[in-house]
Amino acid sequence: MKHAFRLVPIIALWSLTAAFAQVALPEDPAVLLGLSPAQAIERFGAPSRVFAVRGEEAWQDDVVFDYDGVALFLFKDRVWQLRVAAPYTAPVLGFLVGSTLERAVSALGVPDTELAGAYEWVLPGEAWPVRLRAVPDASGAIAELYVYRADF
Repeated sequence: MKHAFRLVPIIALWSLTAAFAQVALPEDPAVLLGLSPAQAIERFGAPSRVFAVRGEEAWQDDVVFDYDGVALFLFKDRVWQLRVAAPYTAPVLGFLVGSTLERAVSALGVPDTELAGAYEWVLPGEAWPVRLRAVPDASGAIAELYVYRADF
């Protein structure tokens, strides 16, 4: 009976560590595009939240697996877009969320497109066209990154 009580703090510590562990994105996050829900859960575990995002039209509705800073957007049965934002702290394509546009340019080159409130780069894609959209906050720091299939 004494031994069971010694395990409780270890299990509790492991549970807390797992709850606060950060998802690790691959060097090229575009490889996550096309994952099935089962593959996403196998790779990252159960998401901390699952919710729906309503588009302007029904075909634009997505289910989102949220991993505290990394969100996978699923349409039908595949990931078509991912979002990276705080509290994610690892580099993505050579720069961090929170970096300046100049830092992103030093890693990726000049954006291919400047949109109202965002910058876009064309990324190499194996099976479909891929884009990276960086959305700056009011101070100009990049607050959100979206890697997505451009054929959707």
